[in-house]
Amino acid sequence: MRPGLLVRMGGEFYTKSSRTRRRLLRALVSNIRAALAERGVAARVEAEWSRVRIYPDDLQAARRTLVRVYGVYSVAEVCEVPYSSLEDLVAKVAPMFHERVAGRKFAVRARRRRAPFTSQDVGRELGAALLPFSAGVDLDEPEVEVRLEVARGRAFVIDEETPGPGGFPLGTGGRALALFSGGFDSPVATWRVMRRGIRVALVVYDLGGCGQVDQALAVAKELALGWSPGREMWANVVDFAPVVSALVRRVDPRLRQILLKRAMYRAGEMLARELGSEALVTGESLGQVSTQTLRNLAVAEQTVGIPVLRPLVGSDKQETMDEARRIGTHDVSAAVKEHCSIATGPVETRANPDEVLAAEGELGQEVDDAWLRRAVENRRVVRLKRWKPSSEAPDYVVEEVPEGALVVDVREPEEGEPVGDLRLPFSRALEELDGLDPSRGYLLVCASGRRSELLARELIERGYRAYSLQGGVDRLRQPASS
Repeated sequence: MRPGLLVRMGGEFYTKSSRTRRRLLRALVSNIRAALAERGVAARVEAEWSRVRIYPDDLQAARRTLVRVYGVYSVAEVCEVPYSSLEDLVAKVAPMFHERVAGRKFAVRARRRRAPFTSQDVGRELGAALLPFSAGVDLDEPEVEVRLEVARGRAFVIDEETPGPGGFPLGTGGRALALFSGGFDSPVATWRVMRRGIRVALVVYDLGGCGQVDQALAVAKELALGWSPGREMWANVVDFAPVVSALVRRVDPRLRQILLKRAMYRAGEMLARELGSEALVTGESLGQVSTQTLRNLAVAEQTVGIPVLRPLVGSDKQETMDEARRIGTHDVSAAVKEHCSIATGPVETRANPDEVLAAEGELGQEVDDAWLRRAVENRRVVRLKRWKPSSEAPDYVVEEVPEGALVVDVREPEEGEPVGDLRLPFSRALEELDGLDPSRGYLLVCASGRRSELLARELIERGYRAYSLQGGVDRLRQPASS
């Protein structure tokens, strides 16, 4: 008798043509072997037409790995029992369940595959052998199920079965590029398309302090480690801080968010074509925020020539968060701060395409295709499974007020009473920075430190001595360390 694991495929496998089914099975077996090898689990893998059997050296480690492999519907621990006759089979299997059925009602669930007798024969004979040890038979609601699959010359006694993700084997559905922020939505959207067999690369836009790139990459790494066993995942970090600066300086606040999304789509398409990806993937859901109204999604999508997949389009936030818990990204996503808004006041929810195009045209070379292409070419490529967070913040991000620096509050008026020496709201700061005295030093402060970092970076590029306070106004209000 040999212990092992039995992998079942989802029902969609069996609806495919023989040619497609063979291709899917080959991919599944390849992914299983790669996943086990990555986890250091030695195993023999045997594929059949409708299932895969695995005999590993570490049964539990193999099970934990296999339930994260796309295309696996379930993983069951089995014991292979060779037999010469029905009587021999019953004599070997019945003792395995004596203790389990003791004082309980049971049912035998037997499936036959090319065996010399029927499933009913197995159920009748094995049930009769176990009946004296039990509280009786209950075929409708048994306390114990005796499950086995019977083939010619051997049977597989099924012990514990664990569900897998189902779907199709990774790599069988093409390639896509996911716009990835690391919040609750984008990891779940990425997981859903991966479950359909699509190999996904990620693009993370660095919005200049607002983007929280390390936090987004931490979520991406969690997704890669948990749901891409045996396969590497890559993230592409594209510097979008100049785009944010241009939008804040030159675009009506009502339209900034929709133009930012269009710029992300355009850069995403350029990168997708370079990588051989056939579609973009986003975590957008209808009506969730102002840029995700049906009109605004349509206006945003007009700027690209490849499909935009939105796996969450009909999901509400709670559904997405619940799924994030199931796939294991919820807690790391909860630590990701939302991208800072570059809009002030009401945001357009029914964007006029002509008005959007006109506003885009006014940006000129600051956000044209040539600029976006250079940003894509200069991207940073991250191998996610080996990625480590940067150990140090930029030297202009500080924890205390530098000596002699003026404290500039860049929050919006509605965010609270001003602090420091000067109030310069973020929404109009870039237009007024040149009015600052270049001989002075400036410490910029916002609610969390993200907007102030963007502005500090902009001031430094203009020749000013500038800093951003890490942790925002809360740190400013803390007593100085002794």
